[in-house]
Amino acid sequence: MAVVNTCAYDARGRLMRPSDSEIRRARFAGDFDTGERPTFDRGSVHFFIMSTSGRTAEQAHERAHEMLARFFERAESVTGYRKLEMRRRQGVMPCNRNVSITYEILYAVEDGHRVRTHSPESPNAGYRRGRSAVAF
Repeated sequence: MAVVNTCAYDARGRLMRPSDSEIRRARFAGDFDTGERPTFDRGSVHFFIMSTSGRTAEQAHERAHEMLARFFERAESVTGYRKLEMRRRQGVMPCNRNVSITYEILYAVEDGHRVRTHSPESPNAGYRRGRSAVAF
């Protein structure tokens, strides 16, 4: 949805997390984005928000799980993709009492010469086994 910034690396060659102000700026820009598709520009850090709701918590969780599965299926097919952070929010919509679930995903698509050859953990570890591995 929004490009946060270009990938930046520390002196050891590790990918650095963008500043909070850069992420806030991307979140604000995402509020005005009419498309709901993630971006995968090489050499950039991206911010994507996906939201869903359901009449029950179970229905909302099922829909959210499907959305995450589609996102990670697409993202993992992109060379250089790397999840940096993922946050989950859940609430009840006051107007109709539906349960809403929102995921905010911060990820990078490193360019060809910076791609890691081994990832210690799958970016969506836990989702395929039915557990949530979301950090708050």
